Amino acid sequence: MDWHHRHPIPPAERTRRWILSIACSSHHVFEIEMSRLPEIREAKEGDIQQLLALRLEALQQHPLAFSSSPDDDRLDLEHLQNVISEDKQVIFCAAHGENIVGMVGAFVQPQRKLSHRCDVWGAYLRASERGHGVGRQLMEAVVDRARSWNCESIDVGVTSGSKEAIGLYQSLGFVSCGIVARAIVDGEHATSEHIMVLHLEK
Repeated sequence: MDWHHRHPIPPAERTRRWILSIACSSHHVFEIEMSRLPEIREAKEGDIQQLLALRLEALQQHPLAFSSSPDDDRLDLEHLQNVISEDKQVIFCAAHGENIVGMVGAFVQPQRKLSHRCDVWGAYLRASERGHGVGRQLMEAVVDRARSWNCESIDVGVTSGSKEAIGLYQSLGFVSCGIVARAIVDGEHATSEHIMVLHLEK
């Protein structure tokens, strides 16, 4: 006769142990999932080659999401070095260790009359990393930096086909200020662009 037969566990205790088991298992899974999420950090000079490769990937895989093409993109080694070294420019990246899987750039307009505005550019996240809140974390980093720059607003242009990006921006408080029809034309394909803005509270 085993111990449980001689000393049966009360139903309430069995339920408590079952709930505890599920909770521990869920916590373990949660820790594993969290460990798989990339780190959000500011790009450094040692990241430049990976950023250039990721940018090329974005332009090749999503030609209607960006105004630049691989053959006319101005984002080169020298440009990235300047961006990383400037005070009012930044690139945030999502990285698994040294492996960069996402990026977004932001800068303050250099003209005095436009210096209250922050512009977002080059947002891209690999498909394998989407759906886990990484894009939101990248944009939240931009919002925090824009606040530290004392900006009053953040501007971003997003093409009509980028439904997930539009939804993300809206969830962060961005509103559409207008739509530019046929903003990007690539051969026989064209798309409109939503001009969106987030007004930052002082």
